[in-house]
Amino acid sequence: MVILSVITPMKGDGLQLFGSKKTSEKASSNKSEERRTNDEMTEDYSSTEVTARKNIESVIPVKRVPNGWVFRDELLAPWESNLPAVLSIIPDTTVEVVYHDDNRTTREGFVLPIKRASVEFQYTSRLTHELIMLEFVNVDFIYSTTNNNDSHFILEGITKKIKLKDTGFPQLASSDIIKHKVLMEYGTPKEFDGVWHIYEDNTSTYKVRELDERNIKVELKSLKVVDKLEKAIDDTYSKQGIEYKKRLMVQGIDI
Repeated sequence: MVILSVITPMKGDGLQLFGSKKTSEKASSNKSEERRTNDEMTEDYSSTEVTARKNIESVIPVKRVPNGWVFRDELLAPWESNLPAVLSIIPDTTVEVVYHDDNRTTREGFVLPIKRASVEFQYTSRLTHELIMLEFVNVDFIYSTTNNNDSHFILEGITKKIKLKDTGFPQLASSDIIKHKVLMEYGTPKEFDGVWHIYEDNTSTYKVRELDERNIKVELKSLKVVDKLEKAIDDTYSKQGIEYKKRLMVQGIDI
């Protein structure tokens, strides 16, 4: 007896091994759409990134003028720090404080001594020898001669003389420091008088010049302390200041 088996194809997409042509086309279309979306996103991101990078590169980063005694980008002593506080952080413990009077003639013809002090020490790095002078002034002494101890002397200015060491090849020169350090970090100076590159903000002035091929000089000054000194002189020795002080003095007199 011969048994014939007849296999009848069953309908239903779920039973097809490789899927129908329609399903394959739909998947291919979805993949193409996804690839196109990813390409557009990548293109947009790349475009944004390039634009942002160009914007960043077009802005020159400019450092602020030092607001006091700065060492390796760390502010060790801000303007108006008193003398004892600054002495405590100077690395050279053998430094000597030099006191001197700076005589000043006012508009009214009064000659008054401005009490000043300075501290000088040296610092040597891998590439430089530095001579640093910290300058202090006693503003309070103008108001009263009893204000004459070290705590009344406040930081007003800094002078640095920097000598470049022999670096072999290539040899660093003063012009390299001006070009690659000063101009690159602080930007275009407010003024160049042919000698000094002069920078200024609301609190400080910063001046740099070449002495020769291997020596540079830097001068910093606190504008706030300078204004404080001028105000003290005006308060005490101007006509208005003298009259005000006389009024205070006569208040203790009984007539």
